[in-house]
Amino acid sequence: MECAHGVLSMAHPLEGRVTLNGKTLDFSGGVGYIETDRGRSFPDAYLWTQCVWQGDRPGRVMLSIATIPMAGVRFTGCICAVCYGGREYRLATYRGARVERWSSAGAVIRQGKYRLTAELLKGEGCSLRAPAEGVMGRTVHESLRSTVRYRFWAGETLLLDRTNRCAGFEYADGKENCAE
Repeated sequence: MECAHGVLSMAHPLEGRVTLNGKTLDFSGGVGYIETDRGRSFPDAYLWTQCVWQGDRPGRVMLSIATIPMAGVRFTGCICAVCYGGREYRLATYRGARVERWSSAGAVIRQGKYRLTAELLKGEGCSLRAPAEGVMGRTVHESLRSTVRYRFWAGETLLLDRTNRCAGFEYADGKENCAE
């Protein structure tokens, strides 16, 4: 596989301050998210989104979809975690999940009776360098301040309907610019 994606923590406590350009930012009491990507290349086409929220009904969502080359063929795979209402739901290709649709506007995935939609309502990505064949020669666009609406169903029952203004969202269709 071109890239191995992993989630290290979806909601760990934050404590501390950072001073940037003379302004102190206090992260104490916040919630952090850490993930990892290892490999020589990002997938040609992929979608990634995640958000964490606090309050009376805290929760978190992470969804990653990608075209995956394996054994001479390509397929679309996904991995997802929805943590809400005291439960963790895992949806993934290796568990029978399938991607019904995905684009720069969002995605719909289904696994048995569960269905997740992620709809990008607002967000412009910042340019980042990304690996292509072992060289940081690709430009992708990621936003960590997107507005995304997440809806999660179990059958006909809507378990979660959350619009988050501080969601992460990244989409690549395989047609990005490469560095010269």
